[in-house]
Amino acid sequence: MNKPITVTGLDIGSSKIAAVVARIDKDGRLDIAGFATGEAGGIAKGMLVDLDDSTDSVSRVLAKLKAKVSKKIGEIYVNISGQDVKGAKSVGMIPISIRGREITKPDIEKSINAASTIHLPFDREIIHRVVHSFSIDDQPWIKNPLGLYASRLACETYVITTNVNHIQSVYKCVNDAGYDVKDIAFTGIANGMSLVDKEVKESGAILIDMGNSLTEISIFFGGALDSFDIVSLGSRDACCDFRSSALFNALISAISAGIHDLSKKSVRPPSVILTGGYALADGIIEFLEEKLSHPVRMGALRGVQGDISGLDGVRLATAIGLCGYAYEKRLSLASGPAKRIHAKVVELFNSYF
Repeated sequence: MNKPITVTGLDIGSSKIAAVVARIDKDGRLDIAGFATGEAGGIAKGMLVDLDDSTDSVSRVLAKLKAKVSKKIGEIYVNISGQDVKGAKSVGMIPISIRGREITKPDIEKSINAASTIHLPFDREIIHRVVHSFSIDDQPWIKNPLGLYASRLACETYVITTNVNHIQSVYKCVNDAGYDVKDIAFTGIANGMSLVDKEVKESGAILIDMGNSLTEISIFFGGALDSFDIVSLGSRDACCDFRSSALFNALISAISAGIHDLSKKSVRPPSVILTGGYALADGIIEFLEEKLSHPVRMGALRGVQGDISGLDGVRLATAIGLCGYAYEKRLSLASGPAKRIHAKVVELFNSYF
């Protein structure tokens, strides 16, 4: 991908809608061309509960955004959230050759597909297949098996699913507002794109997105999303002083469990990062540090150019992360014809010899 691309990240939240147009160069740098926010209607706990109200909210924000940028707003990537979003780890294995041979890219794709082939109810759909690691024969924790020799190749993935009707409702909301959706992404993955450095994802991080009616706890390790938890708690529920709210007990327990699990995996203490509208509440960081007995820091945007203040950074983190997700997805799909032909020739050769 040599030419810069223009994409739009659309964050549909329970209390606000945020949209960002970004131009992304060949090195992955995001330059914010414009952004707009507005109140959300017809949305509760990440779910659409009134199509007309939610469509009007999205339409108003995208109209404001379109008026701010001179060109088309580009392909739209939308987040998806809510307690019907689930994640589960899955392992799949494929045979390579009895005597062993070189592992090719098609082999890797087949092993990922095998790991992602899980039994799903008819009303659920896979939205992400996050690769955690590979193993060849009896050797685990292989980061990239391409080119290595093996008789068997196994893959461990984290499969994220959600309700099909939830997906269709999000698409219809944006379509009725007059726009097309290119793709959707789980909010935790989008936030990780904009707020968590690659090095921190490797060593371990817990990203807490405290919104209006939900708190999403996304745990990163080994460079990818390891797991997540969604707690039905937000600023709307804890309208009183959070220091005396018993509702926070479940949230604290979930975060503490994540810190404990990461501490057993990594030699470095995990980073705990806070974002979301409730992250701006006075004293919330100090409160969490006291309850968790662990340092907590506010999330800060990384690798982003443009006129974005610190306050805007918190409000726009998910929308900006969706733009980063769009770039990463395009990058993963971009392979030249020569590479595809070479992979096919190798695959055919290995099929016969």
